[in-house]
Amino acid sequence: MKKLLVIVLLIALSSLSFANIIEFFESIPPVVKFGVGAGIALYGLSWAYPWFFDPLIVVWDTDSGAFCFGPFIVIDTYLWYEAPESSRNIVLNHEYVHYIQHAVYGPILSLSYPILAAYSTIKTGNQRDANYWELQAIELSDCSKPDWEPSFVIELE
Repeated sequence: MKKLLVIVLLIALSSLSFANIIEFFESIPPVVKFGVGAGIALYGLSWAYPWFFDPLIVVWDTDSGAFCFGPFIVIDTYLWYEAPESSRNIVLNHEYVHYIQHAVYGPILSLSYPILAAYSTIKTGNQRDANYWELQAIELSDCSKPDWEPSFVIELE
């Protein structure tokens, strides 16, 4: 009899909390719902893109040299046009590892990278030396010509 009472109480509490959740979501303005939904859909597309296509390269003057953001690898103009080929190759291979990490780990990478970068900065003074994602990218990249071709190159000035 006690088990039945516990089950009934759990169902009642679950129903009440579910009703509160529905009220909460109904109280959110449609514009906010649309914005959040569009953001989730865009993130999902950026996560799915690497499973089917090679990265999009954006050539742009950037102080950080290069970085990967979803399906985009942003690389500095100097590295793309003027740097020695071995330097360009190691940077492209390094960023390609981040591109693949994003494809495989998706939200885990997106949520943990800033935390690990902050930890690394506190521990070593920079965001790379104790950051698992950076250590993996450093270990797996070399100066050989990349085995992939960019899907598209966008040049921004």
